[in-house]
Amino acid sequence: MKAAGKSYRDRLFRTAVRIGGSTYSREPFAKQVAELRESGFDYAELDLTWLTLEPAALQDQAEDLAEKLPLETAHLPPSHFHQADLAKFVGFIDALAPIGTRIFNAHFMEARSAPRTSPEAKTSWLADLVKAATDRGVIVAVENVDEPPDVLRKVLDMVPDLRYCLDVGHAHLDARTDGARTYLAALADRLGLAHLHDNHGGHGEAGDEHLPFGHGTIDLARDVTALKARGYGGPATLEIFKGTADDRRACLRKMRRWTRE
Repeated sequence: MKAAGKSYRDRLFRTAVRIGGSTYSREPFAKQVAELRESGFDYAELDLTWLTLEPAALQDQAEDLAEKLPLETAHLPPSHFHQADLAKFVGFIDALAPIGTRIFNAHFMEARSAPRTSPEAKTSWLADLVKAATDRGVIVAVENVDEPPDVLRKVLDMVPDLRYCLDVGHAHLDARTDGARTYLAALADRLGLAHLHDNHGGHGEAGDEHLPFGHGTIDLARDVTALKARGYGGPATLEIFKGTADDRRACLRKMRRWTRE
């Protein structure tokens, strides 16, 4: 399975960027996926944060959705980093891998309701999740939330099959104007997914606005150019939760133009 994972990673740097759109698990998936398809997105990223379905029911629903639009990526919930969450997340992988989901995105930051967990314990837990994913021929990526690049570098070095998700919006929180390029400089060799959205550089959850492009202060064209300069051709999810369907379509058009220039 490791060889398959590596060959998939190699393809990330040889193919055209595929642009997906996020879903939100507190709203009906069918309507969201239909809108993404009609708007011209290449795939949907399935949000699993608030999902209560059992794996078999999730797989049935995902099979129907995937007939409309590929579900190439999925966003795992924030974790408590205990065995129950490990089993739950592996259940998500077992449900979605057979219908074509290839990348499962995770946070290194704990769920808000979870006790603080040491970086070493979280890294060990992620290693177990990555092993389960690798055994099933799929990839786990860890995204930056508020961790500096050196923290994620240590995690990636400890878990060789773990990939990195560059979250451009998170990289620019706390008024960091050069955030995305700083993360790329340190972590691009493990890049497997990108999340793109705008904000005003605020702090924490309140600052994480997930705005359409141009509604905040991030120079997204510059950051996409930096991604291209690294040779990246993997999936890029527009993780936009504010605005209208027309706003999301406008973001998709911009992203198409930036990735082709």
